[in-house]
Amino acid sequence: MGRGVSCEAIKRCGQCDQAERVPVRRAKLSERNHKVALVLGVPMEECPACGERWLAWDVAERLDEMLNSMLAGDIEVATRHYATDLEAA
Repeated sequence: MGRGVSCEAIKRCGQCDQAERVPVRRAKLSERNHKVALVLGVPMEECPACGERWLAWDVAERLDEMLNSMLAGDIEVATRHYATDLEAA
């Protein structure tokens, strides 16, 4: 029989292996062509020991869509809240 990977091993930080990843909400910033886009409250996991962060695929895809849309406009600095934008979608 094959050995499976335990849930504890999946939650361990793959970068430093010193702590378990914890769910947090953080800001993500992107800059392109002298424009800045900031999305607040993005859900992710973070290692409390080294600060490494992970995004779920669906969160990363939505964040990418949001940032691209914000940077495509005429506004030099755009800010949105992740949760608020989801409710409007």
